[in-house]
Amino acid sequence: MQAEEIAKQLGNAKKVNGQWLASCPVPGHGRGNGDKNPSLSISEGPDGKALFHCHGGCDQGSVFSTMRERGFLPELEGRNVEPLALIKPITRQLEQEWHYSDEEGVTLFIKQRFRTADAKGKDYKLIKVDEAGRRHATLGDARIVPYKLPELRDAVSKGRYVYLTEGEKAADAIISLGSVATSSHAGSGTWPDAITEYFAGANVVILPDNDTPGWKYAKKAAAKLLPVAKSIRVVDLGGEEQGDDAYEWIYSQGKTRQDLADLVKAQAPVTSETEVQAPERLREKPPEPLANDVNEKQLVKQSNATDEQAAAAAPPRKNLTLEAWDEIKDEPVEWLIERVIPRRGFVALYGPPGSFKSFIALDLAASIARAAPWMGQAATPSENGAVVYIAGEGHGGIGARIKACRIHHEISAGIPIYILRHQINLRSSTEDINSLMLAVAELSETRQLKIDLIVIDTLARAFGGGNENSSEDMGAFITSCGHLQQVFEAALLVIHHSGKDQAKGLRGHSSLLGAVDTELELLRFDDQPRGVVTISKQKDGEDGVRYGFEMVEIDIDEGSAATLSLDEPRKSLAVNPSDEAAQRTAIEAKYVGLNRSGKGKKQVLAVDALRALINKKGTHWKVSAGTRKCAKVEDWRAEFAQKMGNDEAGSAAFRAAWKRVRSDSGRPENVRIEGDWAWIEEWEERDEWSNRVTNRDDSSQPEST
Repeated sequence: MQAEEIAKQLGNAKKVNGQWLASCPVPGHGRGNGDKNPSLSISEGPDGKALFHCHGGCDQGSVFSTMRERGFLPELEGRNVEPLALIKPITRQLEQEWHYSDEEGVTLFIKQRFRTADAKGKDYKLIKVDEAGRRHATLGDARIVPYKLPELRDAVSKGRYVYLTEGEKAADAIISLGSVATSSHAGSGTWPDAITEYFAGANVVILPDNDTPGWKYAKKAAAKLLPVAKSIRVVDLGGEEQGDDAYEWIYSQGKTRQDLADLVKAQAPVTSETEVQAPERLREKPPEPLANDVNEKQLVKQSNATDEQAAAAAPPRKNLTLEAWDEIKDEPVEWLIERVIPRRGFVALYGPPGSFKSFIALDLAASIARAAPWMGQAATPSENGAVVYIAGEGHGGIGARIKACRIHHEISAGIPIYILRHQINLRSSTEDINSLMLAVAELSETRQLKIDLIVIDTLARAFGGGNENSSEDMGAFITSCGHLQQVFEAALLVIHHSGKDQAKGLRGHSSLLGAVDTELELLRFDDQPRGVVTISKQKDGEDGVRYGFEMVEIDIDEGSAATLSLDEPRKSLAVNPSDEAAQRTAIEAKYVGLNRSGKGKKQVLAVDALRALINKKGTHWKVSAGTRKCAKVEDWRAEFAQKMGNDEAGSAAFRAAWKRVRSDSGRPENVRIEGDWAWIEEWEERDEWSNRVTNRDDSSQPEST
């Protein structure tokens, strides 16, 4: 059956850019309200068979199943292979992270739990986090502390009970009741001596898992803590199944904080580890692990096994090769766009609101997809290379931006850029992450494409309501991005906002800056349609490189009567290189002392603030240098405070910055202050000023007032 015929039978059929769209027939589409705006794309594969994809988020299995039930896929009858069987499964998916922090809440290391497709079902990894927020491949020399150390110290100081569990999941369950709980990163296998000191003076309640290894761990912990703790109790929570812990006790049996308090009150403190004995039910019936039911506790509990059994049950090891450093040779950097985007790199494109971030990202994507230079730098995509653009923000106007970009660059139809107009949660939703992975894998498989670049527009829209300043939330997002890169061997570009204080760069936790390979900072000149992209970080290349751009207005109805929607705007913008913009930035950087390390960013903000103020309410005033367009110093101070993101101009950070800007050594060279007035020298004759600055002897000094 042809795509057109299927679309018309489904209803709301229309043809857009050579592809048929129709209403998605999946019953649950639109939360059961149906597909009023057609979102099912229908095309024909190389073999003439129909291909379907729902842009509204329905999973591919449901789409194919529903289409088969409707009789649209008679050619699949009798086949044993499901369409999704062609997609390679995700063999390792991050499920959860637990952050171990110091007394101030700063993350020291992270324990990760992965879901795997092998017989074990789960795997764990420990990674160090350094002072800059960068994640390392192993635990290394990280400082070892117990889980939830700040809360543990607070509970000890107040004499509250501290509940000790075998794993973080059980500890989190106890915490959900409003109590204080902790654990060790090592599980039941061992007790790290380094954490013993943190329990000095604590009232500890040990909650063993419902199995023999769990009680052996409780006995081991009691032996270590008795010399330092104020009191130790060991409470049996029981359990319906072998291996049950506090998590099942709370969420399966429905127990409460009062139930826990009653058990603790009924249990006398222990004075020796010999008093810690497994209950009779466990001594009579030692646990027998099921062959097909491997869980996270059974992966680490090998205390009853022989050496041969333990070796057989141990996780398989990777073959790791250690090389002498004399044998390591430098490998040339591979670029998607020369000097700008490294192949398989993690890139952040950021700037303040309204600085044309999405337009720049789309322009970069178009250059890669069609192997065309970007700002004079060569683009070298893979053979059959493609770009996936996740338009989580502003996706209602993405059609106009695409059309303007195509008209401006004279791009013919068919370039491999694929847009996902859907907001997804890459921070904490396993369902969203897996759905995205499957959709991209299906695209790559069915169209024989190599995904070169994945664009996330924006981080905020893909953050699932998390706290951008939280190391844990940002770490989870970074991990998902890394997984996308690893699976598809692609570069990933995330669009983000700068913070309130633009001089501090990317908004949110510093771990994002530590994780990215490339940082592209976007600056718009006042309210003008031009600006500059600065490479403020390039891990394997040169930073400080600037590319000027200007936005040009495009009539998006030009040359075609077809539109993407009935209310599509008639005009949009496209990106054009601008040497003048880059030159202007270089000149201003020279004046304010801005260099590759970012020194002088507050001076840049000061100049921007003064320029904006003069534009808004500048006054021509006669000063010693002649008549100049000036602004009041006190008004400049307020404007500068606003640019820095300080709600009150009296904050300590602002006072220090303002003092330096006002000083003779810290004030930008082109800024003059005389009495109550301030101005930018040669403001009214900007071109002449630029030429003078460019051509003047560097040893000469500007006239002092």
